[in-house]
Amino acid sequence: MIEIRRATEGDNRALIELQTRCPQGTSLILNVDSSPDFFARSKPFKDWTVLVAVDDGRIVGSAGYAISDVLVEGRLVKTAYEYGFMVDPQERRKGIAVKLQECIEQNAVERNVDLLYLNIIEDNVPSANLFSKMGFEKVKECTTLSLMAYKKQRLTKEANIRSAEKSDFTEIAEMINEMYRNYNFFNPFKTEDLLDYLDRMPGFNLHNLFVFQDNQGISACLGYWDYTKVRKYIVERFNWRLRAQLFLMRIAGLFTEMPQIPKPGEPLLSYNLTALAFKQTESIADLVKHVVNVALENRITLLHVPTDMESPVAKVLSQFRHAKVGLQFFVKSLSEKRFSRLGENKLYIDITEM
Repeated sequence: MIEIRRATEGDNRALIELQTRCPQGTSLILNVDSSPDFFARSKPFKDWTVLVAVDDGRIVGSAGYAISDVLVEGRLVKTAYEYGFMVDPQERRKGIAVKLQECIEQNAVERNVDLLYLNIIEDNVPSANLFSKMGFEKVKECTTLSLMAYKKQRLTKEANIRSAEKSDFTEIAEMINEMYRNYNFFNPFKTEDLLDYLDRMPGFNLHNLFVFQDNQGISACLGYWDYTKVRKYIVERFNWRLRAQLFLMRIAGLFTEMPQIPKPGEPLLSYNLTALAFKQTESIADLVKHVVNVALENRITLLHVPTDMESPVAKVLSQFRHAKVGLQFFVKSLSEKRFSRLGENKLYIDITEM
């Protein structure tokens, strides 16, 4: 008999062990290790819950959700973002994921949530089919851009980049709000919200947040979240398509400088880019170059950012050598509110939701 309950700190070790049995990815398959704290992935959210599925005293599945108020089609809507679904490979096809989802929905209804949403990697057909059967609808296709840190970037001579200070946060919040004010699933920041956001994220602090300042003030901001402080990824294997691409890259590497991709058994070290906003494309381009150089110094391979490909962010980042992973954005309404234009407006994806 499967029991679904809320996870506790006492489940930490069992959840870490379950995660090691559940590799992630479709083209690039990764083993995941969240030790010492499985719940570090959830702590950036203000209002989060992790559920576990228990069979005869043993944890065989888990999923999380985070509740927040965001703007959708110009209205403030209570939402629940779902993440971290995993089921022990030996216990699959027993309806465990369905039971976890049913519990999330029941809890969400009790909290007066209007809309559920989640992201699914484009090649993850089983997950897409499962959530479609449970009433979710795909409304948007987005992309995770993974910038490759493999050679030092040259900044413009006029680049004036420094670490952010708390006194900058009002100006930074205003710039972020102006950048994303018409995006679905964005909630404008107040100064204190930005400070709270910074404090909640393991591996992210003022040292990791940079601004580009000119004579008119701050014209761009960009931070990096050191995700190695949250999770460690080890390459397990590549699918045939990615193996072919890597083979061609190695050949090209005989003639020119090329990115170095970890081999099976090696760690995949990455930063996640966040607090990205700008008034001038030249300013944010220099900030990206600066963070790439920081990543190189720290032997970080990739810098990830999820984005709507119709956004100005995507246009800037696409100028750098990068890999792409498609994200399918699924939603399910739990209230009488109707959302008819979710696929029309640009979509805001917070880095905590990747």
